Amino acid sequence: MAKIQKRIKKNMKPKKPKQEIKIKEKVGKDYLLIAVISFTLMVTIAAWSTLTDMNKALYSMLLVSLSLTYIRRHYDLSERQEFWVDRGSIISMGIALVLFAAIMYMQIFA
Repeated sequence: MAKIQKRIKKNMKPKKPKQEIKIKEKVGKDYLLIAVISFTLMVTIAAWSTLTDMNKALYSMLLVSLSLTYIRRHYDLSERQEFWVDRGSIISMGIALVLFAAIMYMQIFA
């Protein structure tokens, strides 16, 4: 037993202190996100002349939000840049939702 224990101790390497490794989540290609951005862009360009000002603003804010989401997921940003991209995406999505609600209210009740 003692010989085996000595052999095990001899073969063991000293433990190195664990370093904090920041592992970035593996992000896929996001084909669906790219397809939604492309579709929204095509609809916006094709129907620009027939859209009302509120609809133009809605589609623009939606494009901004989707683009910022794509940027956040695929580009290596600093913490500060990531903070502002996150906030911009959330704010533009909120504006798009408010515009959507206003457009629906005007079409249904007004």
